[in-house]
Parts: sequence; C-alpha cells; structure tokens
Amino acid sequence: MPYSALGPLSIALTAILQDTTLQAATTGGWWEDIPQGDAFPYGWYEIGRDRSVRGFGTGEMSEIELRTHVFSAIGTMSEAQEIDRLVRSLLKDASLTVTGYRQAGQVFYDETVMLRDAELNGVKVHEVVSFFRIYLEV
Repeated sequence: MPYSALGPLSIALTAILQDTTLQAATTGGWWEDIPQGDAFPYGWYEIGRDRSVRGFGTGEMSEIELRTHVFSAIGTMSEAQEIDRLVRSLLKDASLTVTGYRQAGQVFYDETVMLRDAELNGVKVHEVVSFFRIYLEV
C-alpha cells in the first residue's frame, strides 16, 4: 500500500495541466511551487489536506483538497478569469489516473475566489483561486 497519494496525484495533475490550450494561455507556465520572477500569466497548484474519510468500513479512502491559483498582471483580471475557466473545464468532473489508487467519483469543484490587487514576490497581481476535492481509495 502506498504511503501517501500526494506524490502520484501530483503526477496525474501535472499531466492534465499539460493541455495545449491551457499552456498557450498560461505563458508563464504551471508550477507546483510559486516560481520567482514575473512571467505572467502563470498558474500554481497546491495539494492540500489529505484526510481519511473511510468511515466504519474497511480499506482506506482519502479526501484531498486541491487549489489552483492563476496570477496575472494588474489590469488583466479577465485574463486570469479566462485561464481559471480553462482549468475548471479540465478538472471539474475529471477522471484521474493515480498510480496505486482508484478514484472514487470524479473531481469535485467547490468554488472560485477572485483576489484583486494582491502582491506576489513584490509584484502587484490579480489572483483567481479555485477549490476542488478529490477522493482516492487504495
């Protein structure tokens, strides 16, 4: 049994985010860690809490939080919103191939939050964050 789904899940997400339309729109790339520099627009994803939700049954099931962040330069909120729309269209209800795990259901989309006039690495930016949940079982 794998120790954690986070590594294999990261590989599966990276594969989905290689979509050519998304890559063309996000010229600064997609990252698992916030990059240094100001090549906007770019995206960052973070895999959050891995919580056991198996209940009283046998086996193991994890609920994993996923957040995607799209950053664009000030003055271009519509750019960040459009890129986020592309991300949501790729991830919402997606079926993932996660080595060592079975996906229970599909990717659940929860909400999107727009953060105007944020600051990242000393640069003022617009940020759009979308929240998802992924259920994986061994």
